[in-house]
Amino acid sequence: MRFSDIPGQQQVKQVLVQSVRRNHVAHAQLFRGAEGSAALALALAYATFLNCEARTPQADDSCGHCPSCQKIDKLIHPDLNFILPVTSTKAVPKDAISSKFAGEWRSFVLESPYQGLNDWMQHIGADNKQGSISKEESLQLLKLVSLKAFEAQFKLVIIWLPELMHPAAANAVLKLLEEPPPATVFLLVSHAPEQLLPTIVSRVQPVVVRALAEDELTAWLRDTQHVPEAKARQLAQVAEGNVGAALASLGAAGGSADHSYFDLFVAWMR
Repeated sequence: MRFSDIPGQQQVKQVLVQSVRRNHVAHAQLFRGAEGSAALALALAYATFLNCEARTPQADDSCGHCPSCQKIDKLIHPDLNFILPVTSTKAVPKDAISSKFAGEWRSFVLESPYQGLNDWMQHIGADNKQGSISKEESLQLLKLVSLKAFEAQFKLVIIWLPELMHPAAANAVLKLLEEPPPATVFLLVSHAPEQLLPTIVSRVQPVVVRALAEDELTAWLRDTQHVPEAKARQLAQVAEGNVGAALASLGAAGGSADHSYFDLFVAWMR
């Protein structure tokens, strides 16, 4: 994932790039944005930039060609780790932890990093169950960060939707933020940061991910999703700057440029 792949967010991108250039990388950062925002995409682009092997002091994006970038793009880098809300499924009937859903997570994110919790639950076949980050996950997390980075400068831990952490997991994360392991960067991606422990929020550097301007989202839909200008603007208006909502609307309409505005709105609302 490149910063250039993400629509808008120029100010946020600049702040993230400058933190690396100045060697002021915070050990814990909270990417906070609404569901369907670019919060996860920005965290992934930042992770890629941090460990890019071809990064120069003047670079403003990862190269996309070095071994590190290629592995992170495929979500298979040994120093890129994910903690996710999961639940028992037919494939994983018990002891559900993030590592057991690694394959499903890769396909989910590579399909689109702008999806939300319900999309993830449907993707793993959770039926109507609610996902969470269990207390068992805290033990795995402690083992994970006890190891040194295998091949990259930083060991990266992305915690997606930390507001869904069991209290034991939240306390384990808090302890790690208070006494961070060396060369380890925690990237928390939250849709509801107000539900996090205040002590966690106080120990992370906030990265606020705003909704896109209508023109930004219109241009991105037109240039990258190949949506005609008029239809792209309609989608941007309906989605109110939310990338995930715009893509969901486009998918519900079958990507058809001939779909009426009313039908598109009905499909999105449903």
